[in-house]
Amino acid sequence: MSDARSEGGALPAPETSLTTASRVILGLYQGYNANACLLVEGEPTVIVENERHTRVRHAYGPSAECVEDCLRGAGMTIGDVDRVGFCGASDLDTDYGYDIPASAEDGSCFPALAGTRLLSADCFRETPIRVLGRTLPGVIVEHHVAHAASAFYTSGFEQSLILAFDGLGDFGRSCLILRGSGTRIDCLESVPLRIGLAFKKAGTHLYRLAGTGFDAAGKLMALAALGEPRYLGAARLFLDHVDVSTGTREWLLPELGKLRQGALSDLDSSPARDFAASLQAVASAATLNLLRRHLRPGDRLCLAGGCALNVIINRDLLRELPLAALYIPPCPHDGGLGLGASLYLRNHIEGASSRSNGLDPYRGLTNLDGVSPRALPGAWRRDGAPIGVAERGEEEQVDAAVHWLAQGEVVGWCHGRSEVGPRALGNRSLLADPARDWMASHLNRRVKHRESFRPYGLSLREENLGGVFGKDAARSPYMMLAATMTGNWCQALPAVVHVDGSTRYHTVSQQANPLLWQLLAAFEAATGVPGLLNTSYNLPGEPIAESVADCLAVFRDAAINHLFIGRMHLSKG
Repeated sequence: MSDARSEGGALPAPETSLTTASRVILGLYQGYNANACLLVEGEPTVIVENERHTRVRHAYGPSAECVEDCLRGAGMTIGDVDRVGFCGASDLDTDYGYDIPASAEDGSCFPALAGTRLLSADCFRETPIRVLGRTLPGVIVEHHVAHAASAFYTSGFEQSLILAFDGLGDFGRSCLILRGSGTRIDCLESVPLRIGLAFKKAGTHLYRLAGTGFDAAGKLMALAALGEPRYLGAARLFLDHVDVSTGTREWLLPELGKLRQGALSDLDSSPARDFAASLQAVASAATLNLLRRHLRPGDRLCLAGGCALNVIINRDLLRELPLAALYIPPCPHDGGLGLGASLYLRNHIEGASSRSNGLDPYRGLTNLDGVSPRALPGAWRRDGAPIGVAERGEEEQVDAAVHWLAQGEVVGWCHGRSEVGPRALGNRSLLADPARDWMASHLNRRVKHRESFRPYGLSLREENLGGVFGKDAARSPYMMLAATMTGNWCQALPAVVHVDGSTRYHTVSQQANPLLWQLLAAFEAATGVPGLLNTSYNLPGEPIAESVADCLAVFRDAAINHLFIGRMHLSKG
């Protein structure tokens, strides 16, 4: 890539003005959950996470394939891109698909990022960036600012308080309070609140939960429901002092004593469950206290960062704060940072609005709507047990799926473009009848092969939200909220009720996903059950299926008998 450098080794800066609105912006992030996003006339067109290529969860590092896929999905080439928004102010050296010159200054001098309280509202730096052999004018956006942008600019709010919080971002930062107004986002305060890091380090170090730190954090949230918050002092101490070296030392905590690595690995023990419950309670309380310092009467709130995936914190915010509205995008984790960097460039820097009332979550790469039997590899159909293949229209698929779901079968439901973010929203889903009390256990043991204490979510039509969760229940189009079902629904739908009585839920509008809405309506008409258990369509340890080949591999290896994909119904036996 040396051909694009000047004699001094730096990339030449293209002539450009940041006050001119760009037609096409490429957003990039190269850390864990690396991703690329293409913004066309301010609208997110394609969002691709690297893990969908590599089939490795939370895949790290630059990916030329992600960029090429974004461009191909929009019918463009790198020559059509006007500017690049790159997230990662403290990670300026790359040598794969994109190239950024190292800063001549110390990283701590990045604008607005010195000290714990921000000194300026602008959290970006201009620099040329080379992508796929072309040098483009670029902007580097700070990690948590990009998180904030991914939420505020897709919320539809004219003004909002914003909380961006996760494990660790640029320059050791973990939590940022901001306020959005119009096209601008202004930074208010950087706070050393390390909820994400505490959950990751506790999960991997003290509990030795399988998977990465990202996976361990989610498992710990689920485990917390099984315990009582009896170690609040110990949890506060852990949260206040956790850092990147936590996994290399012992902890002396009140009431628990000295904790070595794996000290809480017996997940059936009271100390393990109670410390998880305590950490969850302390995390919720700390978040509430922080927001109370900044909330104004009638405020709306946007959440972003990996901690926004914690549905218990989200539930507590709705319960305890006088919020006019709460918005969390479908990709609040690092998988949405390319989106956030591009939106910040478009809105805050260029001053061109790209506001939308919620992000269409079906902005992944692969569209399965046209998939027919011709897409099946011949060898795949012949090998092993016989596979039935029937070509069906949408209404026929709905009727067949309702029949098998009502018989207690788990079905694969794969249609349209894939969801962005970690939650299945009906286009790459495993669906089942939530009224069967054995279904959650069956899924954990036979299909998903995961811990027995992990719960499942419920997808239901928006029209049923008030009747199932109460008239004041908030819409949850991206499955980011949890609540307690009203009346007898907890007893009627046991497969989606966690130990603490809560249910993570996904509201489906006819406009957002007409086929899933139609299936939910038909299942309710046939059974009286107002929703379906919904979990991600993937094999253990893998990301959500993306391509036709991914979907077929899951069907081949998973203990399910029916897959509805594109225009096909595949069945085993």
